[in-house]
Amino acid sequence: MNKKHWCFFSSMAALTLLSACGDSTPAAPAASSEPAMQAVAGSAATATDSPELTAVDFFEAILVNNDIKEAKRHAMPSLRRVLDGYATGKAVGRTLLNMSFDKVEITIEDTNKNVREFYTDRADVMLIFTGMKDDAKVVHMRMVKMEKHKGKWLVAVIKDDPFARTGI
Repeated sequence: MNKKHWCFFSSMAALTLLSACGDSTPAAPAASSEPAMQAVAGSAATATDSPELTAVDFFEAILVNNDIKEAKRHAMPSLRRVLDGYATGKAVGRTLLNMSFDKVEITIEDTNKNVREFYTDRADVMLIFTGMKDDAKVVHMRMVKMEKHKGKWLVAVIKDDPFARTGI
């Protein structure tokens, strides 16, 4: 084995060892100020500015933190104007979204995820809301239409729960 090959192989071995030394454990999520409510991001949402995480942040601001100002940061201008008509996040959840929880967990449904979403400026995100209301389990789903606006993902449209039933 000549000197060039030996240097190449030893360099590759050193790089492999260095990459193996990194910390592979994920960072622990920050503690919530209200432990009864939480939001959980799905496995597909790993980027810091992804449509999935932005959608979760939007709904977490409304349903968990009762913070309309934070929700408006994640909304398109047309949706911001709608949110301006409400005083609290709970009012938005109750009247605009028809969702009310004592505690809630928000998850991203990503079984039908299309990889091409990340190559466009529009994406559809399906969220599942599992929670408790008056000691009864409540599950809602919402399809959220996301748009990239000035390089940032924002909530454009919130569709009704496709599996909701009306009492007759």
